[in-house]
Amino acid sequence: MSLRRYKSSLLAIVGLALLLGYYWYQQPLIVSPFGFRLLANQGTTLALAALAQLTVVLTGGVDLSVGAIVSLSNAIAATYMGDSPWSVFGVVLLTLGAGAGAGLVNGLLVAYGRIQPIIVTLATLYVYSGFALLIRPQPGGSVPGYYASALTGAWGWLPYSLIVLLAVTLLFRMPIMRSRLGTAIYAVGDNPGGAHMSGINVPRTLVSAYVIGGFLAACAGLFLTAQTTSGDASVGTSYTLNSVAAVVFGGAILGGGRGLALGPIVAAFFISIIISVLFAAGVSSFYQSVFQGAILILVLMFGNAWTLRARNRLQVLRS
Repeated sequence: MSLRRYKSSLLAIVGLALLLGYYWYQQPLIVSPFGFRLLANQGTTLALAALAQLTVVLTGGVDLSVGAIVSLSNAIAATYMGDSPWSVFGVVLLTLGAGAGAGLVNGLLVAYGRIQPIIVTLATLYVYSGFALLIRPQPGGSVPGYYASALTGAWGWLPYSLIVLLAVTLLFRMPIMRSRLGTAIYAVGDNPGGAHMSGINVPRTLVSAYVIGGFLAACAGLFLTAQTTSGDASVGTSYTLNSVAAVVFGGAILGGGRGLALGPIVAAFFISIIISVLFAAGVSSFYQSVFQGAILILVLMFGNAWTLRARNRLQVLRS
């Protein structure tokens, strides 16, 4: 496998390495089983949300309802899960089905309603947030301890959260993206007209991409529920824009047709631990949001310049 195809992820990898190096300098205890598990758990939810966003971005769209689907999934899981293994299994399936169903609605409106993705998903953001509030009007609920431990625990230095993330990527997303459907998703994002002329069913491909995105957002909500062991209808709010930032910083292009899973995953961990690094550096909580925003602007500027340069080079080669 050529390493050149991961060139777009290099900036995110270097950025995370530098950030972790500085964090280790400030807090040496992060290089311990507990510290490593904490960092892994901290970034996994956003990494899963970034994979959901990436799937839609590859088609040339953007999904502003990702955070709302995370909140809805969290509300369903924390409210109905119960204690028995069978109820846990049933609610997990219900939650994943709800996420895929939410993506299906988005995809149908975009593909057959011919409405811009940003408009559709902005509208459904409010709809799914409303459903989350109906299910969980007040923060609360619970999940069994064994469910939380199975997703957020660790075996020595190996956090279970990384196993979850790897399993979702390798067993679900990667086989799809390497199939004919994945090829169609990339083709639609790169050139919808050309994809149609090549015999690709563009509407069906769009619907499939949004269903996959909704499913992955539900995975993020289920992991967040294990992490927080409770439900909150507004808990996923920050994941929408942060997932877009992770996708762009990870080397994908918002115009569609280009992007790999590795970059957004690494970028998600970068974004997730910024606040912890700022706290360790002694930055006042009053200024942490300012610094976080400034850092994100800088890395996104570099990331955007990097991807645009690569895209222009590719267009020159094609011509």
